[in-house]
Amino acid sequence: MKSFLLLSLFSFSFLFSFGQQNKIDSLNGLLKADKDDTTKVKHLLSLSKLYEKRAEYEKGLSCGNAALQLSNTISGKKGRGWPDGIAQANNVIGHLYQDQGKYDSALEHHFAAVKISEESGNEKELATAYDDIGLTYGEQGDNEKALEKYAVSLKIRIRIGDKEGIAQSYNNIGVIYQEQGMYDKALENAFAALKIHEETGNKNGIALSYNNIGIIYDYQGKNDKALENYSSSLRIMKEIGSKRGISMCYNNIGIICLNLGQYDKALESYTFALHMKEEIGDKKGIAHAYINIGTVYEKEGKIDKALDNYVRAQKITREIGDKESVAVGYNNIGIVYLKQNKIAEAKNQLQQGLDIAKQIGSKEWTREIYKALSLCDSASGDWKGAYQYQKLYKLYNDSVFNTESSKKTAEMNARYAGEKKESQIKLLQKDKEKQAVLSAEERKRQFLIIYTVAAVLLLVAIFAFVMFNRFRITQKQKRIIERQKEQVEEHRKEIIDSITYAKRLQQAILPSLEQIKGYFPQSFLLYKPKDIVAGDFYWMEHLDNVTYIAAADCTGHGVPGAMVSIVCSNALNRSVKEFNRRDTGMILDKTRELVLETFAKSSSGVKDGMDISLLAVDRLHGKVFWSGANNQLWYIENGELKEVTANKQPIGQVDNPKPFTTHTIELVAGSTFYLMTDGYPDQFGGPKGKKYKYKPLQELLLANCALTPEQQHVLLSTSFQEWKGNLEQVDDVTIIGICI
Repeated sequence: MKSFLLLSLFSFSFLFSFGQQNKIDSLNGLLKADKDDTTKVKHLLSLSKLYEKRAEYEKGLSCGNAALQLSNTISGKKGRGWPDGIAQANNVIGHLYQDQGKYDSALEHHFAAVKISEESGNEKELATAYDDIGLTYGEQGDNEKALEKYAVSLKIRIRIGDKEGIAQSYNNIGVIYQEQGMYDKALENAFAALKIHEETGNKNGIALSYNNIGIIYDYQGKNDKALENYSSSLRIMKEIGSKRGISMCYNNIGIICLNLGQYDKALESYTFALHMKEEIGDKKGIAHAYINIGTVYEKEGKIDKALDNYVRAQKITREIGDKESVAVGYNNIGIVYLKQNKIAEAKNQLQQGLDIAKQIGSKEWTREIYKALSLCDSASGDWKGAYQYQKLYKLYNDSVFNTESSKKTAEMNARYAGEKKESQIKLLQKDKEKQAVLSAEERKRQFLIIYTVAAVLLLVAIFAFVMFNRFRITQKQKRIIERQKEQVEEHRKEIIDSITYAKRLQQAILPSLEQIKGYFPQSFLLYKPKDIVAGDFYWMEHLDNVTYIAAADCTGHGVPGAMVSIVCSNALNRSVKEFNRRDTGMILDKTRELVLETFAKSSSGVKDGMDISLLAVDRLHGKVFWSGANNQLWYIENGELKEVTANKQPIGQVDNPKPFTTHTIELVAGSTFYLMTDGYPDQFGGPKGKKYKYKPLQELLLANCALTPEQQHVLLSTSFQEWKGNLEQVDDVTIIGICI
């Protein structure tokens, strides 16, 4: 028996308590007086949402469709209606179809909202549409698609800085992880949502997060922690006066009491939740409360009372057209009949529930009903039917069976196999009887067939001989090609081994992540070579209480770039250690001199060099010094992104070289500095295969600067891969983030 534990997770936008009838009357009055069409659309959508809360779905759809029709006729700038109204109306209509278990219709309208939001550029509504699509897939049991759409919604909300939307996405993703039994990840997302709500002061969101965390603990069997979080949620819901929220909390507290076998307390909590739902006129909630009360009575063995409550719930869900709940009701009533040993009545109820579950595409309830049907056939001794239903149940079941279930399945399988074997023996006996009565004419025909087959086989043998000769020639050619291929592969392996060894040599010049973390604990390093070895490199030294760190991009990539990187890294080391340069500009001046001196020894006129961003942090005096060759410095201070431009000249051969400028920045606690090469913004990708560019990268860093360095690293890496898609990486990528 499955209770309605997860209802709270999907009620983010519908938990405020209003005098609903008064508000409906007020909105109807406003609609009559509305002269502006866009205002009329907004009032129609508000009215549709109120009808949804009251489970008056047909009225809600009538208002939603009226809003959609009016939005399509409004004359916009391009004469294509009012896109925002069209998208919002489609999402509202989708919700109403979803509530009724009409998932195909719901998806059709949510995808329509996606299309119109993409065309109009309304990213907030676009994120909402993807969120609703994920919710619909989740209710169908397609967790993979649900997670995919929630991730798209989260990415959009992060891009536009919608904190409350981000929290909602975290909650939804947490639900999917919970459904998959990945409780650590579910809790990670739920706590991330809680943190955002606490930052924004959203008490309703805080209460919801406590409730969601409690649900995850409940699924883990940690009743004490679950009850603690439900109680925190209930306290806040009472404080803000949300009757829906209070009802939700009492419902979940009842589930914990039920888990602990405290049936009286569970019944008390469910009954209180029922009264609250009746007060606010939430018909769907009333039906679910009856189901939960019936569950308590069923656990206590009070079958008649359980059946009475299930029937009450079924009557309401059929009235409001909530198909999923109707399927659940048939399942519950069927199981009660099974416990009363009314097998025929049980199967009748379960079959009706199965038809609806399949119709709406609910994998979850299709699975549960198959399980119950298997129990019915097992109880009536129909082992073959029980086995077939058990097989169907397994097809829909994502989790592994426990030992007892596996044993029962094996027993049914053995019995059905025995019946199948008997049937095969009977068929064999019938075949023998048929063979005994074959006529002489049939025997002659068989001989004719044998002669014909023999002639055909002779022709086949001749053809096979010809083909065999050709095959021998082909095989000889193939062996020659394979030997040549082996030689090529051997040479290729030698080259790859040499380059891999070169990578080890290059890594020897790079500071380890532990060394960087030793001086900059709050930092991250995104380093993605295009090939095995890279032209990009990063460098760090700590001298005279000052820590120097740089991100550099040498000419080329792969093996040539790696060789140049070793020359340039060596020049940096000599500048600070051998020639004692400490000023960042003077370090770059001396490095250029040493690089040119190295390449001057070549008679081929090598003009390679590097672009670099060099940062020096003097914590003792609270200052930061920076110099750059072609590569800029970005830093975020008090929520604002600032840029320091570099000298437009490389470390290498250049006409009219000028000394590099040293920039001084007063160190402000909490500032984050970003050193980078041009590989990330120059990467081609996205829907049109264009460059990522610098401005979107700035927006991405600014929107997520509050995340931990580790989270920023994951976000940057994921965004890069998603942008690149199946395209080739065009250059080495290096980004160093340092929070001081």
